[in-house]
Amino acid sequence: MLYCKQKNRQTHYTINYKKNPKMIKFNSPQKVIILFILSILPLLGFAQKVTFDNVKVKYTQLPLYPLFEEIKTYETHLKIEIPDEMGKPDQLDNQYLKIQGYKKIKEGGDLIIDLVFGKFGLLGKELITDEVYNINAGENMTGYFYKIHCAYPVTLTVITGDSKEILRQEVKPDKDILNFDFGKWEYSVENLNKKFNEEKEKLLLEKQEKHIKSVLNQAKNILNSNYGYPEKSEKIKIALCKGKKFNYQDIETAFVHTEKAFKGLTNQNNTDLIHHEFNTAIEIWKKAIIESEGGKKSRISPEIKMMLLYNCAVANLWMNNFEKARKDLAEATNLVIDKTRSSHQYLLKELKENLEDKEKRYLANLKD
Repeated sequence: MLYCKQKNRQTHYTINYKKNPKMIKFNSPQKVIILFILSILPLLGFAQKVTFDNVKVKYTQLPLYPLFEEIKTYETHLKIEIPDEMGKPDQLDNQYLKIQGYKKIKEGGDLIIDLVFGKFGLLGKELITDEVYNINAGENMTGYFYKIHCAYPVTLTVITGDSKEILRQEVKPDKDILNFDFGKWEYSVENLNKKFNEEKEKLLLEKQEKHIKSVLNQAKNILNSNYGYPEKSEKIKIALCKGKKFNYQDIETAFVHTEKAFKGLTNQNNTDLIHHEFNTAIEIWKKAIIESEGGKKSRISPEIKMMLLYNCAVANLWMNNFEKARKDLAEATNLVIDKTRSSHQYLLKELKENLEDKEKRYLANLKD
C-alpha cells in the first residue's frame, strides 16, 4: 500500500508491505522516480515496437514523356565558356548529356539537345549588420558580412529532327550556389572589403565551377527523367515487429515473401510469380491487422498497424495496383498522431511522392 503524509512542509512517501512492515521514507526527487517507475510497469510487459529491414531492387525507370518509337538517336551541343581546370566542353558534353536507352551520334540525330550557358557575373553584394558576441573580445560588437548575389543563366532545349521544340527549360540546381554569405563575421567594413577584394577572384571561380557541375547533373537528370530509360537501384524499407510477450513469426514470413518478390523484379522474372509473392505477404499483413482492435496492449498495436498498412501500400505500388496502394496509404496516414515518430511520418510522405511519380510514369507508357 502506498500513501503519503505531511510533516513540517516536507512530503514523505511510505510503502507498507504486509509481509514486511518496515517503513521506508522517500524525499521529493525520489518520489518522482518511484512514481515514474510505477506508471510504466504495466507497459513493460508488452513493449511491442516497429523495426525495419531493407530489400534491394533494380529496375528500369520509365520516362515521364515517352518519345515516338521512330526516335532512336540524338545529338548534343554544349555551349559554355569554362575555366581551364574543368577540362574541355566536349569532355563535359560526353560525360553529362546522355539519354539512357537511345544512341548518341555526332550529327543528324532524331533529337537535338542544346544546353546553353549564359554569362557568369556578380550581381551585387548586400551589407548585413548585426550585434554579435565577439569571443576574442569577450563582449558584444557590431558585426558585418556580405550577402553575395551572382547570376549564371542556363537553358536546356530539346528539338526533334523536324524542328519541333518539345522542351525549353531554365536549369537551376536544387541547391542555391550563386547566393551566399561572405565574411561572417568581420568587425569593420574596411576589413570586410579588404578580405572580399583579396578573395573575390578565387571565390567566384569556385562558385562558378560548382554551379556548372550542379547544372550538368541537373540537365542529365531532366533528360533521363523525361525521356530516358535509366537503370535504378533502391533500398526499400519494410516494417517488421518485435516484442517480448508476442510472436511475430508471421510478419517475418511476410518479409521473406517480399524479398522474393523484389528479387524477382530485379531478375525480371515472371510477373505472375512476383505478384503471387507480394499478394501472399499482403494477405499475412492484412490478417495481422485485424488483431489491432485490442488497442495498445494487443499484439498489433496502432503503430504496428500503421506500418503494416505502409507495407501493403509498398507491395501494391510495385504491382502497379495504384488504387489499392492509395487506399492502404490513406488508412496508414489516418493513424498518424502527434506522438508518431518522425521517421514513420517521413516514410509515409516519401511513399506518397513515389506513388504519384510511379503512377504518372506507368500511365504515360501504356500502349493504346
